[in-house]
Amino acid sequence: MPAGPPSHRRVRLGLALRDARNAVGPRGMSQVDAAEQAGMSQPKLAKLENAHIVRIKMDDLNRLIALYGIDDAQAEELRRFARSPYSESGTFVETSPNAAWWQKHEEVERDARVINAVHLQAHDGLLQSEEYMRRQFELGGAVSVEPKIRTRLARQRAILMQDSPPDCTFILDQACLHTDMGDPIMMAAQLRHLLALSDLPHITILVKPFGAAFPAATYGWTFLKFDSVLMRDFVSVQYEVGAATIDDDEALRLFQTRWEQIRGAALSEVDTRKLIRRVLTDTVKKAKGL
Repeated sequence: MPAGPPSHRRVRLGLALRDARNAVGPRGMSQVDAAEQAGMSQPKLAKLENAHIVRIKMDDLNRLIALYGIDDAQAEELRRFARSPYSESGTFVETSPNAAWWQKHEEVERDARVINAVHLQAHDGLLQSEEYMRRQFELGGAVSVEPKIRTRLARQRAILMQDSPPDCTFILDQACLHTDMGDPIMMAAQLRHLLALSDLPHITILVKPFGAAFPAATYGWTFLKFDSVLMRDFVSVQYEVGAATIDDDEALRLFQTRWEQIRGAALSEVDTRKLIRRVLTDTVKKAKGL
């Protein structure tokens, strides 16, 4: 077992290989069969998928790529991940419709011991009610809205309702409470949902009020922290057409400092709940045309 945690690139390499193996044929391919056909042992393949191999032989990787039928673009990405040092830190920028790669693999979030998130306009996906999701997807022009909703609800259950969930703290700008996307009835349901979630012992929801003495920010971000043997801590900064995943030690220290600053500028849990209730009252009146 390597001494230090793997970078998110190595974790992603292992997850991608596992997904590709499971996508072979109508029922996927077992680790035993894949290892035999690729000319390696099953324990070695398991370590590769679990990011427990420090040095990856490119010949081994190329045989797996050919066996699984991975396309050229993804294959080159996987080779780049394999060439990166095991514990290399830095910033990985991705442009794709599914840029938050770790959200596709719930075990990454499930294994986090802490999830800290800052949001300026939209509510975090883990906090969204079904009505809020639907409105957001529909206005965003998404196709196949219902499957997207089912996927997000399943992710919420897997992360927030597991036996040992992460300690989650979400800081929302007050603007999040007022951005009803033209549907105050939906927003009233979302605000009630926030109040219900804030009753759970592992979920803390705080609001940074409009008048807080804090520098204006242009983006939100999520900070995931892990036990050291699993993988490196990282920050994900998401934007319209992609995301940056950051696990550089100095950058993480800066994000931790910024987190402490914004948490200090936010309302307390008690005052946050009071504010949400006031906004809920106003939103209900708006929905009724009062």
